Amino acid sequence: MITGAVARHSIVVVRAPLVDDGRGNETRDWVNATETTLHGWAVDAGSTIEDETNRDGSAVEYTIRGPYTADVVATDRVRLLGGLFQVTGGVMRQPGPSPLTSHTALRLTRWEG
Repeated sequence: MITGAVARHSIVVVRAPLVDDGRGNETRDWVNATETTLHGWAVDAGSTIEDETNRDGSAVEYTIRGPYTADVVATDRVRLLGGLFQVTGGVMRQPGPSPLTSHTALRLTRWEG
């Protein structure tokens, strides 16, 4: 796990249960989502991407690194720095030579505009 001054941020993991949508499919019920605070995350600025088709939006991205055993999955959403982000791609578990260097990495994206 990353320690020290670098991993000083907390995130809130927002997880929605799967429910039947009435047509035989399962969908996420974001109205009844639970929120769990996780401590010890390092935040790295990612990038911004302009929506060139609509010209009124942009994506903001961060990469965050935290505890190796963090309870987070790709379908979760994450509250960070006042915004609600989606996990882009999968959850990456990076084992290291010791527990101090092992961590979980997430790429987060939020669209604005």
